[in-house]
Amino acid sequence: MVSREIHLISRPHGMPTAANFATVENELEPLPDGRVLVRNLYMSVDPYMRGRMNDVKSYVPPFQLGQPMEGSAVGEAVSYTHQ
Repeated sequence: MVSREIHLISRPHGMPTAANFATVENELEPLPDGRVLVRNLYMSVDPYMRGRMNDVKSYVPPFQLGQPMEGSAVGEAVSYTHQ
């Protein structure tokens, strides 16, 4: 199974553009015991996320370049393992 992630690859100056982001696909490892695999259906895109694109101290840490962006999501469990 493949995971699609949106990464911030550069810090925007002004309005963010597509050049500030990359879509990355990763092959998922087998699911370890006691874990749940969730397929995200919707992700919240909130105004505070623009502030996290800047590398400044704030009430929430900035997004790290080259890493998946974080946010609230609604998903469905598609697989689980148990011990």
